[in-house]
Amino acid sequence: MSEADRQPDWAELRALVAVMRHGSLSAAARHLGLTQPTLGRQIRALERRVGEALFDRLPSGLRPTQRALALFEPANALDEAAAKLAAALARPPDAATGTVRITASEGFAARVLAPILTGLAEAHPGIEIELSATNEVENLLRRDADIAVRHTRPAQQELIAQRLGTVEVGLFAARGYVARHGMPRDVRTLAGHRLIGPDKDPRGRQLAERWGLPMESLSFALRTDSLTAQEAAVRAGFGIGVMSVAEAEPGGELLRVFPETATAAFPIWLAAHADMRQSPRLRVVYDALVSTLRARFG
Repeated sequence: MSEADRQPDWAELRALVAVMRHGSLSAAARHLGLTQPTLGRQIRALERRVGEALFDRLPSGLRPTQRALALFEPANALDEAAAKLAAALARPPDAATGTVRITASEGFAARVLAPILTGLAEAHPGIEIELSATNEVENLLRRDADIAVRHTRPAQQELIAQRLGTVEVGLFAARGYVARHGMPRDVRTLAGHRLIGPDKDPRGRQLAERWGLPMESLSFALRTDSLTAQEAAVRAGFGIGVMSVAEAEPGGELLRVFPETATAAFPIWLAAHADMRQSPRLRVVYDALVSTLRARFG
C-alpha cells in the first residue's frame, strides 16, 4: 500500500466514530444522514487501510476490536474539532463569542453581578465569563481583567469609565441579636456590643472614622475582609456590621443601627480598556452592565 493510501480519510474516520458512539451501522447511518450500505463501505475501506478488522460481527451487533478502541480517541478528537470549525465558519464575523474577564469586589460580584451574568449567558451563549471576585484593584492596562466594577474613579486616563450610580451602606443587626442584646442607643454604647469588622482592609477603619466611631475603643468579635462573610454573620445574628442598604429588606429580619449618622454612599464605576469598542464580546458585556447597573443604582 502506497503512502497516499495510508493517509487517513476523514469520511472513514467519521464513520468509525459514529458506529462506536451509536453501537450499530443503522443508528450511525441515521446520525450521519447516510444509507447503511454507504456507511458499511466506509468502515470496510478503513479496515483495508489499517490492515485488520475493526469490529467483530456478532448476532447482538458490532463489538469494537482493540485497534478500533485505539483509533477512537484521536478520531473522536478530530470529529469534535471539525464540529467547532464548522460552527466557527457558520458564525457571523461580528458574533459576540469568546472569554470576558470581569473583576469586582467579592460582595458586589456575589450579590449583584451573578444575576446579571445569568441573563447575559442566556442571551449570548457564545460568551464565557471569568469573574474575579476580589477586593484588590486589578490592573486593566496590564490586562489582569477586561472590565472592572469599582467604587472609586479609575486613575488611569487610558481607560473608558462611566459612573453608573451609588450604593448606600450602613450598620445593621439581626432582630434576633437585638432581642438578646438590645439596640445600642448611641456611639458610646456601641462598645458594649459584638461587632463585625474588617481584618486587614483599611477601608473599614476609614468608614468608621467617617462615621465618627471611636475605633480605639471598639473591640471586634469577628474580623474578616470578606464582605460576604460579614453580611452572613450579621444575618445569622452574630453581631452588628456594615451592609448595603439595598440588601436589607424593609420590615425584614435586619434592623438599621444609627440610620441618621451611620450612612455612606459609594459610587459605582464601570471601567474597560479603550479597545473594548473594537471587540464585539467585550462591547456586549460592557453595554449589558451599563444598562442593568444604571437601572438599579442610578
